[in-house]
Amino acid sequence: MVTAREPIAVVGSSCRFPGGATSASKLWELLENPRDVLQEIPATRFNTKAFHHQDSQHHGSTNVKHAYLLDEDPRAFDRDFFSINPKEAEAMDPQQRMLLETVYEGVESTGYSMQQLRGSSTAVFVGCMSFDYQFTAIRGIDSLPQYHGTGTAASILANRVSYFYDWRGPSVAIDTACSSSLVALHQAVSALRNGEAQMAVAAGSNLIIGPEPFVSESKLNMLSPNGRSCMWDVSADGYTRGEGFSAIFLKTLSQAVADGDHIECIVRETGVNSDGKTPGITMPSSESQAQLIRETYARCGLDPASASDRPQYFEAHGTGTQAGDPIEARAIQSVFFPDGKNHDGHLVVGSIKTVIGHTEGTAGVAGVLKASLAVQHGQIPANLHFNKLNPKVRPYYNNLRIPTETIPWPAVPQGSPRRVSVNSFGFGGTNAHAIIESWEARGAGPFVFVLSANSGPALAANAGALASYLRAHPDADLARLAYTLFRKTDFPFRAAFAATSAEQLADKLEAAKDSLKGSSRTPTIPEVLPVRILGVFTGQGAQWATMGKELYGSSDLFKSAIDHMQQSLDSLPAKDRPDWSLVDQLDAPAETSRVGEAIVSQPLCTALQVALVDVLCAAGIEFSAVVGHSSGEIGAAYAAGYLNATDAIRVAYYRGAHSHLAQGPGGKRGKMMAVGMSLGQATAFCTEFGGALAVAASNSQTSCTLAGNAEAIEEAHTRLQENGTFARVLQVDTAYHSHHMKACGTPYLESMKQCGVKVQKGRKQCRWYSSVWGPNGRSRSFDLADGLLLEGQYWVDNMTQAVLFSQALARALNEDQYFDLALEVGPHPALKGPSNETIKMLTGLSLPYSGVMKRGQNAVESFADALGLLWKAFPSSRPIITFDGLCQAFPSAYDKKQKPTILKDRLVYSVPSHKHAMSCWVILSRMANATSARCTGNNSSG
Repeated sequence: MVTAREPIAVVGSSCRFPGGATSASKLWELLENPRDVLQEIPATRFNTKAFHHQDSQHHGSTNVKHAYLLDEDPRAFDRDFFSINPKEAEAMDPQQRMLLETVYEGVESTGYSMQQLRGSSTAVFVGCMSFDYQFTAIRGIDSLPQYHGTGTAASILANRVSYFYDWRGPSVAIDTACSSSLVALHQAVSALRNGEAQMAVAAGSNLIIGPEPFVSESKLNMLSPNGRSCMWDVSADGYTRGEGFSAIFLKTLSQAVADGDHIECIVRETGVNSDGKTPGITMPSSESQAQLIRETYARCGLDPASASDRPQYFEAHGTGTQAGDPIEARAIQSVFFPDGKNHDGHLVVGSIKTVIGHTEGTAGVAGVLKASLAVQHGQIPANLHFNKLNPKVRPYYNNLRIPTETIPWPAVPQGSPRRVSVNSFGFGGTNAHAIIESWEARGAGPFVFVLSANSGPALAANAGALASYLRAHPDADLARLAYTLFRKTDFPFRAAFAATSAEQLADKLEAAKDSLKGSSRTPTIPEVLPVRILGVFTGQGAQWATMGKELYGSSDLFKSAIDHMQQSLDSLPAKDRPDWSLVDQLDAPAETSRVGEAIVSQPLCTALQVALVDVLCAAGIEFSAVVGHSSGEIGAAYAAGYLNATDAIRVAYYRGAHSHLAQGPGGKRGKMMAVGMSLGQATAFCTEFGGALAVAASNSQTSCTLAGNAEAIEEAHTRLQENGTFARVLQVDTAYHSHHMKACGTPYLESMKQCGVKVQKGRKQCRWYSSVWGPNGRSRSFDLADGLLLEGQYWVDNMTQAVLFSQALARALNEDQYFDLALEVGPHPALKGPSNETIKMLTGLSLPYSGVMKRGQNAVESFADALGLLWKAFPSSRPIITFDGLCQAFPSAYDKKQKPTILKDRLVYSVPSHKHAMSCWVILSRMANATSARCTGNNSSG
């Protein structure tokens, strides 16, 4: 199994390209609304008339007059800024000068200063191909300047940057022709992952000064005499040269997050290979390109043939040559739509070369910068010069599309990134590939926004006013807004909203406005009666692909817990270690997820619950009691303090690892079935099957689960349906909690003994009610001798015996007297129905009940919704949910160094007025010259 390596974050970028694209934002303006920026080569570069001839093979001539050129004068240079003496400056290749300037602009874009980075291990990798200035200077060999050697050497392109900025990481200039700068990116990524540098710069350089490259490339018929790069068009007749500079600043993702950098996008993976022997050294190889793309995707755990893993956009090399275009098209088609089959879906393909020309040594990072801008803006820019498809490309075009106008980004599954493949190949056979993905800023939440008022209408007015403000100020500082609202005076009519953006919050406020008018008053909780929360821990069956994925990316605590448990699994004996990782399975889409396999689902669900408990605890939520269903008891034991995370994940892992041993007498298959019966009815019914059927779980007073031999389940299902009793066969092939599991018991117990599971001293403030002991648990305690059972035998009993969930819940309700809320910890509140039934029967009340996560919903949002419910339900002078608690649970979403300040000029509040009328005032930004708005409710007669 290939373990995906750490993604690399792009934390800054800069560029100088034709069409006035002197920054990333200006480049996007050009790409979003492309225009033809081609120009005839001016005499200030060289006299084209002296070298032009229609015949590309004519000696000393070129059949090209046009190129894509920078607007600025390459001769201009502020040598004093870069501390370079006049003699050295005059001997310097202008590429060195412009690269120094471009890198400086890139440093500025990262938010760092030159002084901060001085002496650092920053690496520099520069892709370059053409050295026109060297050709020009060498013509006067008798009068070469003193510094000609350092002024024109290719190596100095990178070394000059490292020297001036005093960066001490690797410093390398790379020439693989047109793929040079993408190879530079690959080397930069490797240097970061190898620990050779803490920051790396991948750059490209290309400047057109003299005729020499035009003449030599015309001889090879590589250039377009018409001056257009017509990618995949029937009129394609070669590429058009362009000049440009670009620099991309990189860090490992973990370092960028830790440093609080603004992340533009991430480089998921890169790769480089060679064509090897082809019909000619300049002839590309479709097979080698395809192999490179597949290998690059495989290294980060992606399947390019899968619709969920393939990119939504492919930035092709796309030079517009009759040889290269069909070969690249074939490679793309064979990788993403293999075997010549009819595939659903399309892949959008384009190239920046149709807009700014082929910038040669800079072309690779130019494509990466376009990809980065595209995923940030959620749009795919148009290609120019595409009118009629080249017949040589048509066989590979069925599932490919070239956009001729800028289009919205194709829909991606929730939680999945926008993804781009960037392809580049050099005319000598060096291929490079990069996978670029969007990055959702972790600092974007979750935020919980709380509102309160003295009546329902006033609460609705507050919500409407805040929504209006957010529509007018989409760039509002959400952290400051959340902080301000938490500090406001509490009133008894309350609402809470979880959101990660101003637009999302405004949508939720507007959707809730009408319903808030009918809100009920929430009674205040006395300080002498602290809120008591019952924790309910879900068992197997509720899991789903990508559950918790967003929390791993948003909460340092959640991530730390998952990573810690992975270390526990990785330290097991070599023969026992999993061939998968927790984070990979949290991230895996439905098509590749193994969440339906017991060996994965058991530890994954426990890992999720343990991590959720850590984040809940940080947020200020403490359980007064816990109860678990089946394997959910492992999470309950952790919450109650009887297991640490290291042992909890091992108990769960070995449970799943040994479950394949389950079988009935003579190797019979097992099945399970949900039935509408009480425990007594179900037990009596099972006796009619002579031991082939057993009660696996008592979920509530009217709901049980049966397990046993497959044929017995089928017979029982038929009989119950004939009698009109609810019965549904579950989609499992193992009879959990029955005699089928006894074969797993001994090896499971032995594994736990060998890895040394140890019981811990439980938390006094949290009592755990066992669903193994059920009603008999009154006379037993994990704090006494029975606690040693948690080192092995208890978990065997938990797996092999019936789950007495409703009985354990009944004990909690009867012995703990009261709870204010039940909170289900797991991937989905699957136990809400049976739990509410038991609660209502025993107390006569409907207890507020919420899940921490919900199937298919963004985990950060569902978690924040649960916190909002707790704030809303329990007003107190010592509230459970506070802004400080949110900062503890999600430290990366808030500034660790400085607490947010109050938005004094952007408050939303309500105050009571005489005769029960309500006044709602909204003070909007004075900077925006907004005015106060007052809305008064109807005055009731009295």
